Amino acid sequence: MSENVGDRATQAAEGRPVRFEATLHPRPGVADVRRVDDLDVDRVPDPEGGARVLVELAECVRLLEAGYEVRLQRAVPVKPFDARLLADDEEARSWIEQRVREAGGPD
Repeated sequence: MSENVGDRATQAAEGRPVRFEATLHPRPGVADVRRVDDLDVDRVPDPEGGARVLVELAECVRLLEAGYEVRLQRAVPVKPFDARLLADDEEARSWIEQRVREAGGPD
């Protein structure tokens, strides 16, 4: 276990919002992990190519009831979105136009 797990558990116990990074695994004859895209949960990249999701406690319960084995990997505190990461329309348009030019598309 990670040394930081206790700190994150404390955050959840103190009423701070927390989500869990988890991996989904099939139970024989019950659930197919290939259907994870149909589950309406947030996916995160999995270095091993598996089904890794970011879920709240209620979603964990729903996944368990749907027949999945849910293995919690870590608690992730919920934080406000950093607005500096969001591109405005002009930045987005410029980025797309640059990619089109690099791909040999029209100028």
